[in-house]
Amino acid sequence: MTSHTAPVTETAPVTERFASAVAEYAEIVTDSAVLTDRGHDFWGVGGVAELMVRPHSRDEVAPILGLASRFGVAVVPRGGASNCSGGMMPSASRVLLDLSGLDHILDIDPEHRCARVEPGVVNSDLQEALAPYGLCFSPDPVSAHLATVGGNIIENAGGPHALKYGVTYNHILSVEVALPSGQTVTVGAEDDGPDLLGVIIGSEGTLGVVTAATVALRPIAPVTHSLMGAFATARCAADTIAEIIATGVVPSAVEWLDRAGIAGLQQFYDTGYPLDADSIVLIDVDGNAEEVARDQAIVEQVLRARATEVRIAEDETDRAALWYGRLHAPDSVVASGKGFFIGDVTVPRDRIPEMQEAIQATAARHADGLLFIAVCGHAGDGDLHPTTFYDKDNPLAASALEAANNEIIAAALALGGTITGEHGVGTEKIAFMTQRFTPVEIAAQRAIKTAFDPAGILNPGVMLPDPGPEEPDTSVFGAAVHAALTGGLHPDPDAALTTGHNTDITVNLGNLSLAVGADTTIADLHRYLAEYGVACAAVPATGHHRTIGEVVATAAGDERAGIRHALLGADVTVTGTATTARFGAETMKDVAGYDTKRLYLGGHGAFGALSTLIFKITVTP
Repeated sequence: MTSHTAPVTETAPVTERFASAVAEYAEIVTDSAVLTDRGHDFWGVGGVAELMVRPHSRDEVAPILGLASRFGVAVVPRGGASNCSGGMMPSASRVLLDLSGLDHILDIDPEHRCARVEPGVVNSDLQEALAPYGLCFSPDPVSAHLATVGGNIIENAGGPHALKYGVTYNHILSVEVALPSGQTVTVGAEDDGPDLLGVIIGSEGTLGVVTAATVALRPIAPVTHSLMGAFATARCAADTIAEIIATGVVPSAVEWLDRAGIAGLQQFYDTGYPLDADSIVLIDVDGNAEEVARDQAIVEQVLRARATEVRIAEDETDRAALWYGRLHAPDSVVASGKGFFIGDVTVPRDRIPEMQEAIQATAARHADGLLFIAVCGHAGDGDLHPTTFYDKDNPLAASALEAANNEIIAAALALGGTITGEHGVGTEKIAFMTQRFTPVEIAAQRAIKTAFDPAGILNPGVMLPDPGPEEPDTSVFGAAVHAALTGGLHPDPDAALTTGHNTDITVNLGNLSLAVGADTTIADLHRYLAEYGVACAAVPATGHHRTIGEVVATAAGDERAGIRHALLGADVTVTGTATTARFGAETMKDVAGYDTKRLYLGGHGAFGALSTLIFKITVTP
């Protein structure tokens, strides 16, 4: 390790001059072994940076970024390095910003159920600190022993229990963010105007560096019971999940494994699951004893009417055994010695059977280069992780893997899904961004990147593809983003909030989603939802003469909170262009690109007008 303290000449290499300038703010590391180790993630993907900086404190991050902008040095943030999409790719021309040392839990406030933490705090460490208070932080990725809270935020992590408790976005109250300008800003869930916090969450370290976060906590459920259902067909499994949710019960987790996955993983360890089932579903119900007894009885009744086998686990030993096969999968993947690739696609919940069928058809087409594809994932929100195994010495493996991945992504998109539900785009899925988004949608996201990071120094080469000739000029849109970021946004009071006079309403009970025209009145929407026996947190109880588009575009206070947690997607115009776009979808999880729809929430028309909105709904008990 080397610290640069002596002045260097203006003719010295840029990175050397940068190192000299930042030495007062950080430890400078140039040891090649350390750079190699820290430059690669848990899966072995990455590269070797020119040097690494470890900030002395979170207050030093902003000055470091300001100097990086001044010297034109690219910065790659690093946290727990559990990312699954090649989102950390240092190189000889880049600086690795190691945030793992910023790992202090700054405050725990049990009364208000929140905690303030630095970005390097590891999930499992935070949970351990919260346990004495009977509280927890809801995001629970399988990599919780590695993943940091900062990583959760920039990836919008989910996990098995996101169905009931939501993804990271639903549990972040505010973040302190160091910008490439050298400034630090704080954005929060309750801020007026566009939801900048929502844009930063899931931005994969390309817009700013989170230096502190205030996270919402929830009480640990006093009782949790688990059930397993084995099914003869994927369709029967999916229909059973839909039937359970239609009862009004919201399980805390609904996980999925298919026949090929169970049989394949059985080669590496004993999953304990039936080998003759086409699909199995693992379900958790939690709450107090009375709630769990009620919900478990309902779930068990539905399972026994459809499943070929039902198992119930009520104590922790039995629950651990039931879940072992699913939760042990990532470790077994690494320990198998086989080549592997962990995919991540999301489809509407009711399209899971078609997605599973498409994946296994892909595996059959490429059997000469691949061993098998195991499908597991979060069935409650349609997020599947097809994990492809292959022999490393098979010369056909590389081309088969690429072709299979392309086919799986195409199938997900054809089913109304998205290219990534929780792993992120990183470098691995950049090639699919132009399949997922139209040119104007890509251009709008590029404008967001430019507004936050004009010099493009933060995590370059991640998420966004190279500019294409079809992309329209979105500078007006980008100027609005910049104004919102710098506090200078003053929307035109005459700006249109909605467009198209769309009053169509469609409820998808199988997916529990609602697509509604932005010009639909709240009164009409209430009547429609009542007919279906469903509710939507985004629909206010008062002001029935207003349109839902008006409510979203001017969202504030309690109405804003309901919309934030229910909004899945929006069809919009992009201000400054004559083009419409869709940001988000009916999928319950979607971390492809920047969460651009968040700008329209409370945006007062500054970013364009709304034509259709997509929300989560719940079954009225």
